[in-house]
Amino acid sequence: MAVTQAVCWIAVCDLCGGTTNEAGCEPHLDTPDNAIGHATAWGDDTLGWTLAPDGRLVCDAAFDRAHEAVHEAAGKRIPEPGRDAMSATFTTA
Repeated sequence: MAVTQAVCWIAVCDLCGGTTNEAGCEPHLDTPDNAIGHATAWGDDTLGWTLAPDGRLVCDAAFDRAHEAVHEAAGKRIPEPGRDAMSATFTTA
């Protein structure tokens, strides 16, 4: 039986050590830059983890004041599950 060793990279939150995103997934990528890029939604300023100016990588799965402060400083608002609501109106014939 042939085997091979594979190396993958995952993002790790500098505040809590978490490795999962808001959906509970733990993406494994092929480079550190890809792991950070994926976690931060490739720089989207409304989604994903935050890469702070001081270099800290902060997850979007924890909802304490320390996490929120980093996201807010970056201009993001990570809604806590159950805090936000959505409404849709449908026209019927």
